[in-house]
Amino acid sequence: MPRMIRSLAIVLVLLAAAQAWAAGERDVTIAQGIDAEFLDVQMTNNIVTLIINGSIYDTLLTRDKSLAIQPRLATSYKLVGDRMWEVKLRRGVQFHNGEPFDAEAVKFSVERIQRPDFKSPQKGWFSTIERVEIVDAATVRFHTKVPDPAMPARMTLMYQMAPKYVAQVGDAQANLKPVGTGPFKFVEWQKNERIVVEANDAHWTGKPAIRRATWRPIPELGARIAALQTGQADLIVNVPPDQLPMLAATKSVRVEKIPSCRIISFQIAQIKGGPLADKRVRQALNYAVDMQGILDAVLLGNGKRINSWMPPNVWGHDPSIPFYEYDPKKAKELLAAAGQTNLTLTLQAPNGRWAMDKDIAQAVAGQLTENGIKTNVKIIGEWGAYVRSILDHKTEDIAMAGWCLPSLEPDHWVTPNLKTGEAVSQYSNPEVDKLMDQARAEMNPDKRKQLYSQLLRVIRDEAPYIFGYQQMDIYGVNKRLKWTPRGDESIRLTEIGF
Repeated sequence: MPRMIRSLAIVLVLLAAAQAWAAGERDVTIAQGIDAEFLDVQMTNNIVTLIINGSIYDTLLTRDKSLAIQPRLATSYKLVGDRMWEVKLRRGVQFHNGEPFDAEAVKFSVERIQRPDFKSPQKGWFSTIERVEIVDAATVRFHTKVPDPAMPARMTLMYQMAPKYVAQVGDAQANLKPVGTGPFKFVEWQKNERIVVEANDAHWTGKPAIRRATWRPIPELGARIAALQTGQADLIVNVPPDQLPMLAATKSVRVEKIPSCRIISFQIAQIKGGPLADKRVRQALNYAVDMQGILDAVLLGNGKRINSWMPPNVWGHDPSIPFYEYDPKKAKELLAAAGQTNLTLTLQAPNGRWAMDKDIAQAVAGQLTENGIKTNVKIIGEWGAYVRSILDHKTEDIAMAGWCLPSLEPDHWVTPNLKTGEAVSQYSNPEVDKLMDQARAEMNPDKRKQLYSQLLRVIRDEAPYIFGYQQMDIYGVNKRLKWTPRGDESIRLTEIGF
């Protein structure tokens, strides 16, 4: 009998080891350049943070891999009045703590963002919503202040919070131990080291293929690449183009590339006043930078210049708007006309947030300096500090800026970044504000597109940015993963197989 017990014990140990090995084989580690700012998804507008949170929370609508809008927690929606959208909700869904998802949760989630004391940077995304009406447990109506053609796109960003849980633990604790309805449950967060989630097998879409996922912030490119090569990471972002041949020669690794919805530009702090308040100075900065030359030299052509503040893959983009061509002579003429022939500026940039961000910032500053605009570079390595400088409107004269939202809604490009008083806007212009308000309330698609064309032309002329480029997203991927990238930068754990 003892021998049989010992044999059974050995079998059980081996079985447990096999199960652990199998589970390990279905674990994934993803390395990005920065850590999440918050795990309270309503406290951020940062895409890396939203990507991580997207595994824990669900939105009302979503975009599929072709970037078409699809149902999520909302099963259908329709316009039932000029200023009213009716939304049907998925039944039987629960938050990770067992709390039911219903119309009360939707109302709570929207109103929480709009609370003045909560100070959510997402407030502008939903500022057209006047009130949320509960029709029944599975039906809500969004009443808007103006006709809102962007409501379906807005719902792709409506992450749902658990009302009772948040009320019970408070906002601070909800950030540290998040509860959503998503396909993965929160396990742990070691700040600037790792965020771990595990499969939520009770999710309404079914069991995820991944059992456990770890998000690791690795700012340094070399360290991120080394983690991929040694198997410490299975998927890494922002692979520098000059490393592609080396990765291609690594047997366990492949490279994936796709044009991104992200645009990278250099935000000029016009609201600070002084020389930068003069449009001629801002235009001169654009003429003084050879953006195509920088793309060719630093990114080896992995990027596409933009002509205003919208990428080509967002509806409303106008390809007929002319680019700023490199013209140092014209830059000097504009500076002379503005009485600014001895200008000194500071340009701030992050390190590790976007592909070769520091290198590109230094190249831009170098060209400005060569063309008579002395420009110092200030690198802010800690992403949270970088974001705070923008949100507090305390940036240097120029700040490297990137923007992409998975809503792919044109209003979400122009309004947060350019409207007077918005969280990340360093610019103010009544004409631009008026055009934005008109475009966001125009229900006729053709007229709306014309308004965006007009708006983008004004922005191009006003030059609130040194206009940069549409990013090429380059990923390094362990060959054991079945995964292809999306054009909206999202990394969805449910789209990863083995």
